[in-house]
Amino acid sequence: MAASVCLLVWVLLLCRHGIDFTDEGFYLNWIAAPQEYRASISQFGFVYHRLYRLVGQDIVLLRQANVLILFFCAFLLSLTTLHTLRARRPETGSSPPVRGVIAPAFVAASGALVFFDLWLPTPNYNSLAFTSLMITSIGVLLSARASPRWSLGGWVVIGVGGALAFLAKPPSAALLGCLVLAYTIVIGRFSIRGLLASGLTAVLILVFAMLALDGSPTAFVARYTRGLELGTALVTGQPVEHMFRLDLFTLSQEQRENFSRLLVLAFVMIVFTTSASPALRIASAVIAAVASAVTVCVSLGWINLGISYEPFQPLLFCAILFATAIAALVFSPWRRALLSRDVVATTVFFVVLPYVYAFGTGNNYWQQGARAGFFWLLAAVVLKSAPVAREGTLARRRLTPILAAALLATTEVLYATAQHPYRQIARLRTQVTATEFGSPDQKLLLSSETASYVRHLRTIAAENGFVRGSPVIDLSGVSPGAVYVLGGTAPGAAWLAAGYPGSNNFLHTSFAQVDCAKLAASWLLTEPGSPDSFSLDVLRPYGIDVSRDYKDIGGVQSVRAFSPVKFEQRLYKPVRGSKEATEACEQARSAKP
Repeated sequence: MAASVCLLVWVLLLCRHGIDFTDEGFYLNWIAAPQEYRASISQFGFVYHRLYRLVGQDIVLLRQANVLILFFCAFLLSLTTLHTLRARRPETGSSPPVRGVIAPAFVAASGALVFFDLWLPTPNYNSLAFTSLMITSIGVLLSARASPRWSLGGWVVIGVGGALAFLAKPPSAALLGCLVLAYTIVIGRFSIRGLLASGLTAVLILVFAMLALDGSPTAFVARYTRGLELGTALVTGQPVEHMFRLDLFTLSQEQRENFSRLLVLAFVMIVFTTSASPALRIASAVIAAVASAVTVCVSLGWINLGISYEPFQPLLFCAILFATAIAALVFSPWRRALLSRDVVATTVFFVVLPYVYAFGTGNNYWQQGARAGFFWLLAAVVLKSAPVAREGTLARRRLTPILAAALLATTEVLYATAQHPYRQIARLRTQVTATEFGSPDQKLLLSSETASYVRHLRTIAAENGFVRGSPVIDLSGVSPGAVYVLGGTAPGAAWLAAGYPGSNNFLHTSFAQVDCAKLAASWLLTEPGSPDSFSLDVLRPYGIDVSRDYKDIGGVQSVRAFSPVKFEQRLYKPVRGSKEATEACEQARSAKP
């Protein structure tokens, strides 16, 4: 358990370091000012906005809160899984006390930290989707309880999780509903009353959200429709049936070796633990202790691992699942226990959940789904716990091999991402320059290059009269985080993504929801040396001639982890009067066919 605490504390401390100006900039713009956007499919910005205000707009606290929320949900799900696996005591008819599984549940929960495989700790639609799947899973397990009170409560929890899933990723919510229905039918726990309770809970939450966000369900539907139009404008030619796919994945030689080592280690530990030989059981305990020690040492920075970052890293949890499944097929007592319909159904339910999490994304499903590989770990826990649970016990030592292997897998994933954070130029632990970021007095620890970029950009803006809350159009197409750095708002869309075939169409579709007064008052951030940035002419349909209506007030040069590595961005200040600029925009819009 100490190793799990070290992992959690390590991740919480890493939340002080680094920032990705693309995806995390998008998340921060959305969360900081969700009311700015009238078109959206995911509503994560509204969901996390209250949390953002609660932590005083502190990015570090916001990230740490996100980590703790995910970990707490994972702990509750692990606790529920282990507790529901245990048989009732024959003499009393009651379940054993829950305190007996608190420690293994806490250790298992650390597996959820592989969600930060890319190191994007700022809350976002993926973290909300992951949270909703864990909440729904808790409800599913509770709904299978024999007690009518617990069962009905479980259906209500399913409704809460389903509503959150819809607010995060509607495609995942739809597939999740189908999976839950299939599971409850297979195990014989489907209930019309439960389904009504779940549906009513979800509807009430969603209606409340619609009223809070847009004032009416009709306006919310219009928001969602506009969000679909935006998505279609950016990425064209993606039919709905494309979501129903099974992608391929390729592991590097290093990944295959690590996968094989973990599979063999987990299998050997499982065999040793179930052996009648005390010597073998002691050997398994020693291996587990060494694994925990490695986790502690890596978390504290005492040792370095020779691991490179590559895609599909969290697939290591599949190695643990495979080792457990192989052991289950080898040992006859396990085979008898696994004939249980409930065990098979629960295992399959957890195995499928990462696919539900990834469903609808444009990324590789294996790469995306593996970040929810915590569910594969729970599937292994179910397989390993089934034999002893049927006898009314759940010895913690029986779970030691799985949990020790999970600690190693989680440590490897987190170490790799800390050494190679997504789209950042330096390791997280080497980013130590305290830099004001976003709100006044809120600081992040950044690399010296990134810190210099932030300071110079803020200085240029401040010296030329920039006021917090002013709109900033990011024509670089890759720096929504710069808008947040300045304390501005991004009109139309939290990220005007450049470099896509439909980028210009996306920009114009976004600006269709923005009034001319805001566009006229917008500052501009450009990146003239990038082949994928927006052209200044893209603003002409709004009556804006940048060479005439704006003043180039300065530029800043820096480096980053993607092409072009060396870049220069320039900031433009509007110089026309507000009334004149607004009228020019309105005239240009009215002149469009």
